[in-house]
Amino acid sequence: MHGHVTRLSRIFFTAAPVALACMLSGCATGGDSTVGTRTGTTGATRLTGSVFGGQQPVSGALIQLYSVGTTGTGSTSAALISTTVTSNASGGFAITGDYSCASATQVYLTATGGNAGSGVNSALSLMAFLGSCSTLQANAATTFININELTTVAAVYTLAPFMTDYTHVGATGSNPVGLVNAFATSGTLVNTTSGQIATAAAGITLPAAKLNTLANIVAACVNTSGATSGPCTTLFAATGASETIGAALAIAKNPGAPAITALWSLPSASPPFLPGLSAQPNDFTLAVKYAGTELLSPYGIAIDAAGNAWVTNEAGSSVVKLPHPTAGFSSAVYTGNGSILAAHGVSIDRSGNVWLANTGANNVVELSSLGAVVTGSPYTSGGLATPVAIANDSGGNAWIANLSGNSISELSNTGVAVGATPFTGGGGVATPTGVAIDATGRVLVANAGSGELCVFSNAALLQTCASDGSLFGATGVAVNGSTVAMAGSTTGTVVTGAFTLASSTGAINSASPVSGGGLTLPTAVAFDGAGKAWFANTSSIAAFAGSSAVSPATGFNGLVGPEGIAIDASGNVWTANAGDNSVSIFVGLAAPVATPLAVVAGP
Repeated sequence: MHGHVTRLSRIFFTAAPVALACMLSGCATGGDSTVGTRTGTTGATRLTGSVFGGQQPVSGALIQLYSVGTTGTGSTSAALISTTVTSNASGGFAITGDYSCASATQVYLTATGGNAGSGVNSALSLMAFLGSCSTLQANAATTFININELTTVAAVYTLAPFMTDYTHVGATGSNPVGLVNAFATSGTLVNTTSGQIATAAAGITLPAAKLNTLANIVAACVNTSGATSGPCTTLFAATGASETIGAALAIAKNPGAPAITALWSLPSASPPFLPGLSAQPNDFTLAVKYAGTELLSPYGIAIDAAGNAWVTNEAGSSVVKLPHPTAGFSSAVYTGNGSILAAHGVSIDRSGNVWLANTGANNVVELSSLGAVVTGSPYTSGGLATPVAIANDSGGNAWIANLSGNSISELSNTGVAVGATPFTGGGGVATPTGVAIDATGRVLVANAGSGELCVFSNAALLQTCASDGSLFGATGVAVNGSTVAMAGSTTGTVVTGAFTLASSTGAINSASPVSGGGLTLPTAVAFDGAGKAWFANTSSIAAFAGSSAVSPATGFNGLVGPEGIAIDASGNVWTANAGDNSVSIFVGLAAPVATPLAVVAGP
């Protein structure tokens, strides 16, 4: 590192202070960023940075700036630099201001090929997330970017739901909330100026050991002569990739596969990023954990259109709004002017208003998107009796499961009881614990008392109550298109976590009850945008594609008593963990969904 220190006088005016501190302390960061190979470039404003493989500078790497695709998930990214930019002998590079893009378009950098000290490595590929192009252009003169294995892992994991390879990162539209939030989430994990794990905001715990281990796995291949080296051969055999970004992406998309978790042993005895994991993990998911003092037995969870999570406190008198996990993560607490008491269920209507099944007070509370109590709320009409779950249809009407009332209630968008509410389905509704609305407006009710799934029309006419004959103690229900999953447990001498798979008309799938995949005693269920069902369990989350488990035998673990689960437009899986008063966000683990759920509900 002595060469870096002697160049400080040349770097000082282009490298951010944190990058300089990193150089002095010997961490993996850039070299002489004032130089680099540029062909045919003009312009006074320069974006500078460095490429490192572990602690080694990468020379001769091709630098490219990409703008995300806008025509669909994984659509083609646009290469913005038409000239040749490569890293120099110290890993440094500079990009003149000869690129342009739409002001709201998200951009990222890649470094491909080059020599990390063991010879030219054609399998070397690294990336760093940048965010808004307009912000980048406005601050280019003072921006310093480190591209290394940590920035690669952070970018790949958060962008995985929108990415097929490093030239195909995209979503529909020029500024989709989910993709924008995914870029911001990357900054929660890793600081692109220092190339190191980010400083966590108050209350947040980052998965630092997993991040370091994943970076070390990538570095094991980066710091070799290429694809035929031992570490690269092992990495690519496990992932099916041919370059290191692709390998990181395969890990992010299949974090529980045995061949993937076995990569834990790939790094050298002296890996560049420390501390890492001390044993092979159950899975390579990355979860950000928030444990603020305002969380008191968090229970229900729902995501709004901006990507914020609204979490009810069963043991408290509030609902907590948690923003999507950016570096400035901070919460807001709303008490409903003292009206909220042990609320369980939460849903958000198409207008962004927040509806609470206010269990302790035996009513329903409606808040504006700013947390203010809506006029007329709390609502007490409609035969509410221990309301525990709630969902909104396309008209803003709220449907509530009444645990002790053996009924469901319907309230208008102004909180007025609709028709002959409450509805018992002629006695078919028995200790209901969950409610969901499909795209046609059907109301799907999970019954703990009978293990049945009851289907009502949007006019509250019972269509059927059906069971797989084994499930009992239903705890929640979710719907995706015409597919329904109802969580619960099986009967018999051995109680096993399971779920009923059915159509939204009540036809039970022959594979039911479905178990395995880490299902223990599931408490809640949510679908992602690809139709996978995700379950909160005793200490984990489990995932299924139809009746096939896609999570390990013990689930994706590390949780304590999760009660609620939700998926956002970035593909993050959120859990409300009553057991340790926390919320976990598994970044980029699922397929993005439209939020709030009411936007895809009928009629």
